[in-house]
Amino acid sequence: MTENKRSIGQLAEEYLSALESEADEEELEEPKEYLSGLRERYDRFKSDYGESDSATQELGERVQEAEKRVEQIEEAQKVPEELEEKVLEAATGFTLSDEWLKPEVIEALNRALIGERDSVLVVKETDITDPDGVSDVDDIARFDIIDIIRKLAMDELEGSEDVADVWDSITGSAKERPFRIVADLGDATPDDVLERIDDDDLERETVRNRLNNATKLEINPYQRESGTYRLSTPGKYLARKYAELEAADAGEPVDTPEESTESQQTLNQTAAGRGGNIDE
Repeated sequence: MTENKRSIGQLAEEYLSALESEADEEELEEPKEYLSGLRERYDRFKSDYGESDSATQELGERVQEAEKRVEQIEEAQKVPEELEEKVLEAATGFTLSDEWLKPEVIEALNRALIGERDSVLVVKETDITDPDGVSDVDDIARFDIIDIIRKLAMDELEGSEDVADVWDSITGSAKERPFRIVADLGDATPDDVLERIDDDDLERETVRNRLNNATKLEINPYQRESGTYRLSTPGKYLARKYAELEAADAGEPVDTPEESTESQQTLNQTAAGRGGNIDE
């Protein structure tokens, strides 16, 4: 429960509704320019004709009206942010209950965590769209799912060493390049990943191992199905928060061959410096 005893269902509905009516920066740009123009003219009229001049006073009224309009838009922009924080605060107590697995709650939770109004949570190789989605999940996986969602919410609010440690296990290692390729493509097989890494000596089995090794991390960034990998909800969170990849980047070209070679050389050097195996 949160402030005013609002349930997560109520918070989710308010949050999604606020997002639909949210004013963007473009909507604010014109009123701000208009206000700036009025202020400039008011200052000029006040200097040239005096504060008591009728035109100066009219301009002063217009300035006040424009200021109120800009303030209203700016306040409206804060509402989704404030509600998002409340959703995240509530999510630190996430459970696999009917209340938390309502479609609008899942959508709001995804929007707050990964920036997408997605209707499914993908955690621990499980697609969750409603309470039935976890009916066959055993207790171990069930509490792992609860733990992961809570940790993501905590990380978004104030940082979590557990989530940061998972990213540290990916970045700078042989897992990072495949992760970025999967994030870029939306879903990918080891062959798809291999095609985008400019390394003639790299074998498919090595790429498969790099993808598979990442699934063994404390927080699995992937969902696997018939040999195809896609980002799980935690994977999308890592992509947005740590890899700084947005959902809108999907489909954009990944690194050029030259960049790929440079990236691979860096990974090799890093692994060598650590005395480790590049495929770990």
